Amino acid sequence: MSTSDTPSTYQKPKNLAGLGRRWGGQMIDVLVTYAIFFVSFRVVEFLQLSEQVAAVISLGAPLAYYLFSDAMPNGQSVGKKLLGICVVDERSYLNCSLGQSFVRNITTPFLSILDWIFIFFGSRKRLGDMLANTIVIKA
Repeated sequence: MSTSDTPSTYQKPKNLAGLGRRWGGQMIDVLVTYAIFFVSFRVVEFLQLSEQVAAVISLGAPLAYYLFSDAMPNGQSVGKKLLGICVVDERSYLNCSLGQSFVRNITTPFLSILDWIFIFFGSRKRLGDMLANTIVIKA
């Protein structure tokens, strides 16, 4: 490939997921995270585990889902699967890896509003996507 074939500016992929679906997927995943918390809390309560073990399981299970959900099969968390979108590496279009899922999702609790402001610009990528080199596309 010659250098003249390489575009000099960013070209937005034609199959990027819409803002509504992305927001909806995020909200569904937040609900799934809460559901995992409440179910795991009830299970450890039923099993009468020690407080320390109960805390690790009740907090660890939903946190693990939230951070690594985009690395589930086909780059789809539950919310993304329901709404027909997926997370892929922006260069290779391979499914989102565990590391990428962690990087893109760890930013949300700390930079939530600021993170989402970036999505309204040309590339439609939030800050977490920029750091993880991912995009969200229609599945």
